[in-house]
Amino acid sequence: MAEEGTWDTPFHPDLVIGNLMHAYNEKVIGNFILCLCDSFTFSAPEDSVKAVQDNREELFANWDKSSEISVTTSIFTTFRQNVDSASYVLLFDPDPPVTDDVGDTTAVLLREYELLIFDFKSDPPETTLAKGTATFYMKQTSLNWWSIYFWSDRPMVSGGYDWGAFKAEFRQSPR
Repeated sequence: MAEEGTWDTPFHPDLVIGNLMHAYNEKVIGNFILCLCDSFTFSAPEDSVKAVQDNREELFANWDKSSEISVTTSIFTTFRQNVDSASYVLLFDPDPPVTDDVGDTTAVLLREYELLIFDFKSDPPETTLAKGTATFYMKQTSLNWWSIYFWSDRPMVSGGYDWGAFKAEFRQSPR
């Protein structure tokens, strides 16, 4: 179960979103991992196109559960170790842009988000805003818990900075 932090047993897809947000803000990797299916895949189509244009097509390729855990662990570790110089907060809009599509064993939830990244080393301190729409495809797994098997991320405005671009900054290029 949850090792620390805020955690609700994910008996409904909406609870997975809450758990994901709390795990991210509280930097609790064990809780974050519990939000993902073993078959998890991440996709950021617009960010992928830009990566290809920059000759870094591998940046978003084969982004599976292992990649997501590695990236997120790196983010959590970096921000925990630099708490005096950097911070972030993830917020989901409480009013989804479309009605959740929840079936008996699968669901699709769209959530608009803002990820505010603070750099306290700058003078004056700087804030970067990653803003977009995350689409979470979920299914029921063991114990009738819901978890994310596919996560697609798009910037709020075309070419804008989004969560996918932020996460990619922490991804090690596959060798």
